[in-house]
Amino acid sequence: VCVPGGTCTTAMLLSREINALLKQDCIGGIGTSVSGTSVSGTGDQNLDIQVAVIPCVGDEAYAKRQMKTLDVSTGGNGRDDIPKIFKPVKGRYPRFGEPSAPIMNTFLEMKDKHGIYLDLLYGAPAWNLLLYYLHGNKKSPILGRQIMYVHSGGLEGISSQLTRYKHKGLIDASQIQG
Repeated sequence: VCVPGGTCTTAMLLSREINALLKQDCIGGIGTSVSGTSVSGTGDQNLDIQVAVIPCVGDEAYAKRQMKTLDVSTGGNGRDDIPKIFKPVKGRYPRFGEPSAPIMNTFLEMKDKHGIYLDLLYGAPAWNLLLYYLHGNKKSPILGRQIMYVHSGGLEGISSQLTRYKHKGLIDASQIQG
């Protein structure tokens, strides 16, 4: 389960709840064992669900620090429910909110090729990094896994975000939605 992250609250709490549900199933007799954010089944069962956060604000250390603080402040131990973190890649990771060509290219690719509208603050930066890792990066937290992306919304702001891209010269007026 891939989640874009600002403060990474959604990813951390989602990871905690998935772990709790999987642990509950384990206790209920499905025959699985819990280990961090994944559960691997024995016999015919194979439950292996992991949450991974794609930091859109700050870097990997910032995301980890945010999630640990939240986890401890809400009763966790700061370890067991922290999701995997996509490591930002230079050139694919602009400063938060800064219009950039790679983010615009990802926005247009997802819209034109896949019919998926992403906001330009979280969605497009997250997919920019996610696509890098999906194309076989050996250090990918999702290598060889099926993914589910949690769309975080923000679509109502696309027009104003596109206007910022126009002012930076990254798109022309015809590409701004009305």
